[in-house]
Parts: sequence; C-alpha cells; structure tokens
Amino acid sequence: STAAPMPLLASSLGLAGGTTWPVLPACRCGRRERSVPAGSLSLSPEDYRYSPKPRHLRPGRLRRLLGSAFDPFWMATEEPWGHNGSILKENLESLSRDLAEGLPGALAHRLRQWLVEQAACRLTSAWVDLGPVFWPRWVRHTACNTGPPSCSWPPGMTCRPAQVTHIKLLAWHCWGPRSPGPLHCAWRQIPYPVVAACKCSCR
Repeated sequence: STAAPMPLLASSLGLAGGTTWPVLPACRCGRRERSVPAGSLSLSPEDYRYSPKPRHLRPGRLRRLLGSAFDPFWMATEEPWGHNGSILKENLESLSRDLAEGLPGALAHRLRQWLVEQAACRLTSAWVDLGPVFWPRWVRHTACNTGPPSCSWPPGMTCRPAQVTHIKLLAWHCWGPRSPGPLHCAWRQIPYPVVAACKCSCR
C-alpha cells in the first residue's frame, strides 16, 4: 500500500501538526502566466492538477534532467523491496568509556554495551510513493525513532533530528493563460527535505 507522504514528512522533520508548503501564484505578464520559481513549487501531490503523459516519462531524458542530483540511496524509479527498516547513525561507545573505567573487564564491557544501546539514536526508514507528478516517484522518508525507551540514562532525553538535508527531485509543473488557451508543462527541479541524522537531546 502507498503511504501518505505529507504527514510522514512532517513527522520526519519534527513539525507538530504538519506544515504548510509554499505555493506561490504564477506571475502575470500580458495574457500569459509565467512559470513560478522552482523553490516555490509545492511538495504535496494534491497541489498538482495535471499528470505527465507517457511520452513525458522517458527514463533516459528524466535522468539527464536530474543529472548528478540523482541519488539511489534516497530515490528510486521503481518500487524498492526489502529496504525498509532502521539505520544506526551514531556509534556512542566512546561516551561510555569513562563510566566503565576501573570496573572488571567483563562488567565494564557489559556496561559499555548497555549504555550504547540506551543512547543509540536510529533513523527509521520507509519508501514512499509520491505519485506520477514527481520523478523519481519513490523517495526514502526517514524519521527519528522517538518511541520508548528513552535514549539516555537516566531517562528523559529523546531522539530528535540533528541534520536535515535537501535532495533534488523533478516536479511536473503546468501553467498557462487565465483565459482558455494552451497549457504549458515542464519538469522542474525542486529541493526536497529529508532527515539525515538524529541525536539524543532534551525534550
């Protein structure tokens, strides 16, 4: 089943109650409306009224349009299988070394291992289908694991986004005159935010 992208994305970025992505009105110049800047295009599929036709979906041409921004870790042209799960982003053994100093070897090892498990912040990862108006349409959505137990000892801290980066996708953007007339459509590169790292921090 296809996941709903926007609530998941809002949750990934730690935005309570979701977020509003800016969609600016097209500028008017004479009778024709001009295309809006790529940075102003919406990230929500519901804001796109027109879908590309098969002739607009030739993989070779779309790969050329996206160029070096194509990143197979974050995006896929077909539905990935067996790649959802969690990603350990930090090796925190060094943080527990001082606490274990002076203890017998076996006990110190067990203490370090336990503290690392307590303090490890993981990214949960799931592939989401954004629909035909984005290319590639499959994007890896990541979120910090905020469920119990706490990531600290004593308890009280939670895993939160530490780094948000932007990947590039193509969006099918259409514009045209206000009166009946030909519609103009083109693929435009847009920035797309994803959580790249988590850290254990205060609530």
